Amino acid sequence: MGLGNFISNLFGKESSTKSNEPVVEEISTNLYEINTASFENEVIGSAIPVVVDCFTNTCPPCKKMAPIFQKVAEEYDGKIKFVKVNLKNSPEIGKQFKILGVPTLLFFKSGELVTNVVGFTEEDKLKSKLESLLE
Repeated sequence: MGLGNFISNLFGKESSTKSNEPVVEEISTNLYEINTASFENEVIGSAIPVVVDCFTNTCPPCKKMAPIFQKVAEEYDGKIKFVKVNLKNSPEIGKQFKILGVPTLLFFKSGELVTNVVGFTEEDKLKSKLESLLE
């Protein structure tokens, strides 16, 4: 065990160990947490638009954003898929999309990144972005 893992385990921090196995964990209605290995299938290969919430567990704005993201996910069930990616566990996603701050929302349509929003996002602004994604 490396020093970093020892310290993370000692202080109960999340581990950044990479998993090659696809993970898709249902959090609530129309809201899933995924990892790098499942990103291609769940986001790029999705038949409907997808919003990806890139977050970390230690980020206060991410924690504030979580209930809004969950509420809106339920409202758009069947129209837009909502996924969360913990960048501590999936740093490759952060590198691929050049994410410098969290939370960052990535908006995909037909497998292509359409736009992104960095920082805490109010519910009405999020819904406005979602409506333009559906056009």
